[in-house]
Amino acid sequence: MAENFELAAEEVKSFVDKLNDQTKLQIYGLYKQATVGDVNIGKPGILDQKGRAKWDAWNANKGKSKEQAKAEYVQIVKANAPADIAKNL
Repeated sequence: MAENFELAAEEVKSFVDKLNDQTKLQIYGLYKQATVGDVNIGKPGILDQKGRAKWDAWNANKGKSKEQAKAEYVQIVKANAPADIAKNL
């Protein structure tokens, strides 16, 4: 699983700009949960809307194990990847 996660994390960079904001946030939240664990920073202030959205996306995965987050991350990236990339994940 770890190698698929690493590959997915690398491959997503090639098409992330084509994803909608909701999917980007979902991928971000799962990546942070998979690599760091539960959110460990305070929620950004009200004027930092982008930071708050990212914090909320990460916090939505609170309690998931790193392995579960990695598996979900790979699934989401694979589901949104172009066919030539998805076949390698």
